[in-house]
Amino acid sequence: MGARIRAARKDADLVQAQLAQMVGLSRASITNIEAGSQAPPPYKLALIADVLRVSAADLLPVLAELGGVESGMPEHLAEALANVTSAASELAGGGHGQS
Repeated sequence: MGARIRAARKDADLVQAQLAQMVGLSRASITNIEAGSQAPPPYKLALIADVLRVSAADLLPVLAELGGVESGMPEHLAEALANVTSAASELAGGGHGQS
């Protein structure tokens, strides 16, 4: 996952400090995540993906393999994952469109 985050960050022309600020983590945390010595919480992974304009499944391929209810993920977990991803997207966008 760390190498995928690093590649996506570089593709987005961001340095670690910029990504860290955008997702509310320290630069050291981004360094550790990219090195594979730390894993971001799921909601931060969703936020990182949103900021980098990729899907969480691009960063963590097992999510694509799970694929939701169709592939056997329990419905309540698929809904929870969708809610976390949606909330992270709203946070990354500053809540635009919300009243």
